[in-house]
Amino acid sequence: MNLQTNSRLQRHEENLWSVLLHSIMTNATELISRLEELSRCMALPFSSSAGEVHTACRALAATAEAEGPEIAAAGLDLATAIEGVSDGTANLRVHLRLQTLMARIQMAAESSHAGRIWAAGQNLAELLLVVGKFLDDAPEPRWAEEFPPAVCGLEAVRLEMRNLVSLLGRPTPTDRFGLEEIDQALLYATQLIEPAPEVPLFQYLASASKHLVRDTHAAWISSHLSEGESAAPTEVYTWYWNETLGEAALDEAKVGESAATVSAFAKAMGLDEVVDYLDDPDQVTYYGLYNILPTAPTRWNLEDASIASRHLHRGLAHWYFRPLKASLAPLDVIMGVVRTRRPYYYHRMLAHALMQTVCVQRALPAGMMTDVIVGKLAAFCDLMLDGYHQRCRYLPVLKTPQGWVEYLNALVTLHFPDGQGGALCGLSGSGPSIYAALARVLYGRPN
Repeated sequence: MNLQTNSRLQRHEENLWSVLLHSIMTNATELISRLEELSRCMALPFSSSAGEVHTACRALAATAEAEGPEIAAAGLDLATAIEGVSDGTANLRVHLRLQTLMARIQMAAESSHAGRIWAAGQNLAELLLVVGKFLDDAPEPRWAEEFPPAVCGLEAVRLEMRNLVSLLGRPTPTDRFGLEEIDQALLYATQLIEPAPEVPLFQYLASASKHLVRDTHAAWISSHLSEGESAAPTEVYTWYWNETLGEAALDEAKVGESAATVSAFAKAMGLDEVVDYLDDPDQVTYYGLYNILPTAPTRWNLEDASIASRHLHRGLAHWYFRPLKASLAPLDVIMGVVRTRRPYYYHRMLAHALMQTVCVQRALPAGMMTDVIVGKLAAFCDLMLDGYHQRCRYLPVLKTPQGWVEYLNALVTLHFPDGQGGALCGLSGSGPSIYAALARVLYGRPN
């Protein structure tokens, strides 16, 4: 190939990428500026900053108008969230509608080719980070040699790498790639998408979303309290479920009774760690509120049993540090465990799952739809029981890199029994080992 031909091909490739990376956002830079200003105002005490928040909401909505009908509609909803009243309820509405607006902006930004590359690269960049921190605390030098190739051999990691290099237009890597090859692909991706105007917006949204989740939860609790008031976790837990179910059927006493019921049930099942954890209902409800339940209640349509599945997907994603995702992906599970450098405390999630099952059953009127919803919640308890047993089985072998890889493979199989190629995270265990026993507690009948 002569130099002239090579030059033409290079210009063709540059023009092609210029088209692919063309921004689909009208004004990404101004959106960031408006979002940052609103964030600054929302960080102030709401009672004294409502006027500033209102002004910032309207300015953001005006900028969002140019970004398509869905983003414009979410911006308008945000602008009207605070009109008429400036109390804790308005503060919560602002947080919830800002979540919606940011989600739509992110979806639009990531629909560009640069956005898809950025999203795929973020998953692998986070993997590099958590593996690096894991190795910092490794007990022996040999872990630095054995653990990285073992992790890169996991199917979930290979899928993510193949996805990234496909988006980059590069050759598919061999099955024996390592962290260095991931790092090279990420470097190429960074250089490629750096000119895209959405990139700073991706970075801002990724950071701001995590803070917004925490702040939304605080705003929801504050919406129930007068200034200076506080509430016990068990009381807040009752608010959550009564708003979720649309029933005022739970109070602190009934939550305490539910905890005692679950504790007796767990004792009969030989689940000593669960029993010990349930000794303090405030501890269990606090853990569930801050680590599992979505940040603010979403009213269930009790004619639709699928709402329980959506709730469980979101709760499991929250538990694995993906609070705004609708479901987990295989790599999320792997990174969650490597990040914590230990298996998750499945006995805590099992205690929470049993608590929510009993509370929901006691709050809803008897009927077939209640049975279906409670059945879904109980099947999720089986999944958490399987996770707990798996954790107990693998803990002794986590002293070697191979033991870790075996556990990670088993954990992904547990949560993705239908395979990893785009299947949703599963919500039921290997068998109904809990439901039959739990039904005797809930209904006084075997099934």
